[in-house]
Amino acid sequence: MVKIEDTILRLRSDPVLFVETVIGAKPQAWQRDALQAIATNDKLAIKSGHGVGKTAFEAWVSLWWLLTHYPCKIAVTANTAHQLNDVLWTEIDKWARQLPKGFRDLLEF
Repeated sequence: MVKIEDTILRLRSDPVLFVETVIGAKPQAWQRDALQAIATNDKLAIKSGHGVGKTAFEAWVSLWWLLTHYPCKIAVTANTAHQLNDVLWTEIDKWARQLPKGFRDLLEF
């Protein structure tokens, strides 16, 4: 049986694999490219429109980093309190609650 620690180490350098296998989502092409870029770059800027999946992407990246880079702190910001509290945190919570039990147990809700 594979230990969760071994899985986490494998996923640490592959956020696409994390999103597909742990979160269970299928990233769009731009999300896949951005996830690959995040794994190898310190900074990333994404220009896009409304309703294209930016918030889901941010939630996935937050969960990937949190679960694969322990111990860590993640700065999460938005333009308004509404976008942070009602949009982004809600999206993070949605995906976190869908994680497999072994990963979900690593988080506090």
